[in-house]
Amino acid sequence: MPDFDKLVKDGQGQNANNNSNSAQNNTNNSKEQVLHEIYTDDEIRDVNNITVTIPDAQTPIVVFFGSPASGKTLSLLRMIRYLEQNGHQVVPEAIFRPQTDKHYTKMCAGLKDMAYSTYAPGGTDIISFMLVKVLDSIGNPRCQILEAPGEHYFDGRASLEFPTYINAIRTAPNKKVWVFFVEQDWGSDQNERNLYAQKICSMQGLISPNDRVVFLFNKVDKHRHQYKSNGEPNKPIFFRNIQQQYPGIFDRYRNTGIAKIMYGEYNFKSVCFSSGVFNRTNDGREVWTPEKDWYCREFWNAII
Repeated sequence: MPDFDKLVKDGQGQNANNNSNSAQNNTNNSKEQVLHEIYTDDEIRDVNNITVTIPDAQTPIVVFFGSPASGKTLSLLRMIRYLEQNGHQVVPEAIFRPQTDKHYTKMCAGLKDMAYSTYAPGGTDIISFMLVKVLDSIGNPRCQILEAPGEHYFDGRASLEFPTYINAIRTAPNKKVWVFFVEQDWGSDQNERNLYAQKICSMQGLISPNDRVVFLFNKVDKHRHQYKSNGEPNKPIFFRNIQQQYPGIFDRYRNTGIAKIMYGEYNFKSVCFSSGVFNRTNDGREVWTPEKDWYCREFWNAII
């Protein structure tokens, strides 16, 4: 006689697998759709065919440099909320991508809806290319923030090469602030972190010595045990752990001699950051509760 409980269990497992496969197929289809909305066929075939335009050659550019799923997009959305609630204006640069880029046009039109949504962006609500300009209360530009696909910064290899458009941004006449996104315990293992660290070091060797550097320790809320009694992250602990997990990323910016005495051991800024807390709903979405403004204020002070 067959084991009825086992048959039921096996049947449930098969249904779960089918549902999982269906969900995965839907996700892949959504990504494929977005891919063809963002890029031309030539750009899909060769990333070096991607073109961007930065019409303002004077206002500093803040470059978000991070791996896939490093939290760059949500950090941008969280900063938009914070800045607009504190007297600034944030507007997308409409001609950053060609007019044929329908997805970019859609992103520009829907940027504020995404920034103020109750839910984290998902599905086709993806910011994969975005340049926004931050203006003060009377319309004077303060900076431009660039968010580009993480896959173009780090694709799992420590290659010294970067796509043409990233090199174009790097060599643009604007002053630049490079924000390197790193996360404690990120990746599948230490080897992956080592490769990403090598990629960061590769970019550091290319950027101008006059550019400023900020290391953003993202998603620190995952490590609440490393917080101080006042509810703020204990940055020296995060700093030490990041330094160990991403070897060499700080070395280029070590002060020596009188500079070390006057300015401390390093000539970069580091920031602990959290975009917020996310709770998954039964329909697969994630409710977004933004973290305290303290994180954004520290970040803003570091890049301005």
